[in-house]
Amino acid sequence: MIKLSVYIITLNEEARLEKTLKAVKQIADEIIIVDSGSTDNTKLISEQYGAKFFYHEWISYANQKHYAQELCKHEWVLSIDADEVLSQELIEEIKIIKKDPQYDVYKIKIGEMFPGYTYPKMGTKKYNLARLYNRNYAQMPKENLTKDRIEINKTAKIGQLKNLIHHYSYLNLHHQIDKLNNFTDQVVKTAISEHKKYSSLRLSTEFLRQFFCYYIIKRNFLNGQWGFISSINHAYFRFLKIAKWQEYHKLQKINKD
Repeated sequence: MIKLSVYIITLNEEARLEKTLKAVKQIADEIIIVDSGSTDNTKLISEQYGAKFFYHEWISYANQKHYAQELCKHEWVLSIDADEVLSQELIEEIKIIKKDPQYDVYKIKIGEMFPGYTYPKMGTKKYNLARLYNRNYAQMPKENLTKDRIEINKTAKIGQLKNLIHHYSYLNLHHQIDKLNNFTDQVVKTAISEHKKYSSLRLSTEFLRQFFCYYIIKRNFLNGQWGFISSINHAYFRFLKIAKWQEYHKLQKINKD
């Protein structure tokens, strides 16, 4: 039987954190929460569920999660966000894996949960990410500014879990727009540091291309009005990333002149 540490990063998550902790409490031998300066009841809720609560100044998603991972005392860890909830079926599946893991890394599918949902809509696109892993075979990177994807060793055996994480990303429009706006700032910083380039043609076509991608290819149309609103916002986020990048370079040129 393996011991499992679960790590979560937070910032003002009192509205969603309790549901997350109530689920992971069923499979975690240790819960690590790394917070970047909450002013609500995030710490109180964390401690009510026996979590170890730490403060770490925000640098990036990956850096924050890497810090949380390094605080874990067990070899096996599960990375989960504060707006994600393990389905009961997934909890039972992980309990079985804990008895005798057959793989070094497990991928888990993540389904979107909009207000009023009790289960993700059938047929909608599910993200499939490595989340449950042995740290001898995988690690959360420290330096990446925007991506928080686990890096897996070539020698690792990778398994696929059948059941879902439920992703409650949507509180309201104000919250979603603020989140996407702030995230574009970090994406642009990364693009500038990596010397990426975006053309004016890309700027003019990005919104329509991304809306088609989110609404049709990722099958967000199956989520009805919620899916339409979400697709519009994510397409605008992609457009805004390029607009902010071009704004930065234009202002740099003007200031030099």
